[in-house]
Amino acid sequence: MIFFYELLFVLVAIGAVVMGEVWSRTAAVVFLAIWFVVIALGYASFGARLALADSLSEDERMWFADARDGLRHLRLLFGLATLAALLWRLIAG
Repeated sequence: MIFFYELLFVLVAIGAVVMGEVWSRTAAVVFLAIWFVVIALGYASFGARLALADSLSEDERMWFADARDGLRHLRLLFGLATLAALLWRLIAG
């Protein structure tokens, strides 16, 4: 599961770099920030689902826990990428 999240991050990050170089660095920052918000909402959603663990089977609980942990990792990556893109925007103009 983690490999899928890392692959998604790499593809989105490459898209953001291309967007920033070809079109607008501000758009690249906004693009990454939107992804960060979507990932944070997904993380919260899986966390809320796990809070209702009484209604989940053991397999479902393991799947939701793995997905939540992967999204936690992805949230960190997108947070750092958004900060890096913001710095790139401020420094490079």
